[in-house]
Amino acid sequence: MKFTDIIDKSRPFSAWLDAEKIPWNEPLFSERMLQNHLAQEHDWASRRFAIIDQHVNWIDSQLPAEGRILDIGCGPGFYLQRLAQKGFQCTGVDFSPASIRYARQQAASAGLDISYHCQDIRQFKAEATYDFIMMTFGEFNVFSKAESLAILNNAANWLKPGGQLIIEVHTEDEIKRQGESENHWGAHQQGLFSIRPHLLLTENAWDEQQRVASTAWWVLEQDGEVSLFASHMQAWSNEEYRQSLNDQGIGSITQLTDTAWPAGEIFTGKLFVLHGVKHP
Repeated sequence: MKFTDIIDKSRPFSAWLDAEKIPWNEPLFSERMLQNHLAQEHDWASRRFAIIDQHVNWIDSQLPAEGRILDIGCGPGFYLQRLAQKGFQCTGVDFSPASIRYARQQAASAGLDISYHCQDIRQFKAEATYDFIMMTFGEFNVFSKAESLAILNNAANWLKPGGQLIIEVHTEDEIKRQGESENHWGAHQQGLFSIRPHLLLTENAWDEQQRVASTAWWVLEQDGEVSLFASHMQAWSNEEYRQSLNDQGIGSITQLTDTAWPAGEIFTGKLFVLHGVKHP
């Protein structure tokens, strides 16, 4: 790309239609992303372990011994590693090859039999039914409504009667806030989008009609090369979340309290968890 492409790019971006995506499955990018998952000095990629431990304890309190668990978007397996150590039968799927490799290595080192799949969750086909399915950290919102509903439909079909589902989602206000955030730029010696010195221009947009927040990251390398990465977030109302779960045969829907499922300091009021049970 050229510098002029930044100027000429049509705005707002066409959500999920622009070719430039975050390359979650690109090997080198996924390696850099993994390092952010592993970092404990921040929690923008994965939760700090103290919070994950609290979540795992809550899940443990809900399930029968040796229950089957599926983590959709499992990342490096922080949840499943802990849950398998408690005796649960665990399966995880994620698009990042580095995260899945790390998760498999950790499971092997601990002598745990965890089934990990490196795959786009939109194409994943489960080969079993589960007592508990989880999709955490707001990943539900990174897909279009049609894609999210398809993922939800799959999850409902994979649940045993009486099985439990949790989705951790963004509030509508938080996604709008992200889309309306000011644009900014910074100079970096290296970072998530490049290992070389570069300028990173971050551009946000909010589409009121579609209820979609978009973020574009323009990477300007020192040799003049320009790259574009884009991400989108679909806002849902609380009623839309609940109705979508009901439509898939998920009932007894409750919102978990901060005591049961703490969001973490920077995510309080931005993320929340809905818990439901599949009708018999």
